[in-house]
Amino acid sequence: MPELSGERKAPIRIGSWWFHPELNRLRDGNSVIHLEPKAALVLQRLVERAGEPVTRQELLDTVWQDVVVSDDALTQVIIKLRKALGDSSRDPSYIQTIPKRGYCLLADVDAGTGSADAFIEQPKQDQPGTNPYLMPVVVTLVILSAAVILGYQFVYAPSLDDRGLDPVEVVVAEDATLTIMPFEAISGNAREQRFARGMHADLITDLAGLPDLAIINPSVSNAVPIAARYQVYGNVQQSGGLIGVHIRLVDTASQRQLWSQRYERALDDIFQVQRSISRDVVDQLAIQVSTADLERLASRYTPNLLAYEDFLKGQAELLLRDRDANSRARRWYRQAIEHDPNFARAYAGLALSYAADFRNHWAQDGGKALQKAQEMAQTGAQIDQDIAEVHWVLGYVTAQHRQHEVALIHLRRALEVDQSYADAYALIGGINTYLGRPELSIDQLRTALRLNQNAGYLYYLLLGRAYYFMGRYEQALINLRESLARNPTNLETHIYLLATAFAQQDTDTVDWEIEEIRMIEPGFKVNTWLETYPMTDERQRKELEDILIRVES
Repeated sequence: MPELSGERKAPIRIGSWWFHPELNRLRDGNSVIHLEPKAALVLQRLVERAGEPVTRQELLDTVWQDVVVSDDALTQVIIKLRKALGDSSRDPSYIQTIPKRGYCLLADVDAGTGSADAFIEQPKQDQPGTNPYLMPVVVTLVILSAAVILGYQFVYAPSLDDRGLDPVEVVVAEDATLTIMPFEAISGNAREQRFARGMHADLITDLAGLPDLAIINPSVSNAVPIAARYQVYGNVQQSGGLIGVHIRLVDTASQRQLWSQRYERALDDIFQVQRSISRDVVDQLAIQVSTADLERLASRYTPNLLAYEDFLKGQAELLLRDRDANSRARRWYRQAIEHDPNFARAYAGLALSYAADFRNHWAQDGGKALQKAQEMAQTGAQIDQDIAEVHWVLGYVTAQHRQHEVALIHLRRALEVDQSYADAYALIGGINTYLGRPELSIDQLRTALRLNQNAGYLYYLLLGRAYYFMGRYEQALINLRESLARNPTNLETHIYLLATAFAQQDTDTVDWEIEEIRMIEPGFKVNTWLETYPMTDERQRKELEDILIRVES
């Protein structure tokens, strides 16, 4: 296996191609192809590990160092490399996709001998009456024309159900990245809005665990461009006993609609509508789905409409993050479980409401609340092992118990179910900092940010916290200020802004943050706050205690 370096001048043979890494160039006997710099770097990494799997994370970390990009950046590079090499994702001779892991270079690789100049192409003499640049264009046009005609005949045959829709166009999946935009409620009544939020969340949960598909959450503010290759849009209209849902699949780069379908059913059939949407989107993306995944798509989290509506009400209350709303959320989750005792996600929500009581000192007996959270989380995970959310909740609650290594096991299980579950990466990063390993947090949190472009304050807080304990105070400030911009009253953000200012001997900011903490939490007591704080590294806890004691003075 060749070792590549910046000093190597000889090209590398990859199958029937010669690769000039220093020139970003591929060459065979008939053509020369110039690669984009990132594509050349990815190919170089695959060549160095020829015959071995190279993870997507490793490629992202080595080729896009210090830059947060979406997973789709790598996917697009792989597509371009396959096109350059004349390779196929379905029957590869050069680059093989390894589901949920990465890529492997299959072709034989040998180091070249001699200098790169010896392999640089010489101009060919044109044949009389021919244009060497025109012929490939003519051939390409002929092939494309034939493909369009055949594709139309075999892919699109209008039926009674899809007349009036745009021609159906099958999208060939290549580690597809998908953003599912928030569904729109047409009339805007409260019940319709709940259905729109619920169907949007359920579609994400349905599709997230499929191989070769990554779900990337969009930026709500539109400040960050959509990074996914495809987008799904939906609108929901509920009237009386009927529900209608319109779904569109759009190519992100061109904003061209690839597929559209409307579903209209009795409201009691809402779960059948959800099943149909999930299966149809998978079909349009041409993703190869196992029998087990098909069975999972066919099942629902609850067959009971009343339980589903109560669960959605609980989810809405839980997001408000205050004591009264948390109590209301718990009532809705309990009511959902009364309607359906096997509703795993309702148990997970109930667990989070008890964990919030413990963490925020809302319960008279915090230990009892945390124990209840653990019981509810374990119940949800026992009911349904195929929902990443329930494993995440179990990991979160276990972390509140400070059983961090056990929590990491639950979070890894969540990622086995859903490889693009951003919250799992973020919590793994947070736990590593709790354990005194902040340097291991950064990559996990960067991955979470790539997958969730709508990251709230928490991701930035976790990054700022990790950088603080690494002694990288400028990076800590950048991320803590991002957290503050998203949630100006978050106590923990102000605590780490205080700690960072203290480390930088910025006395004005120290005084300011002390007053901010006192305003947010009147009567703040450091021992009370640390009592439920999951930090287990004693050095870090002592460092925080020594700084926070000033707030009490």
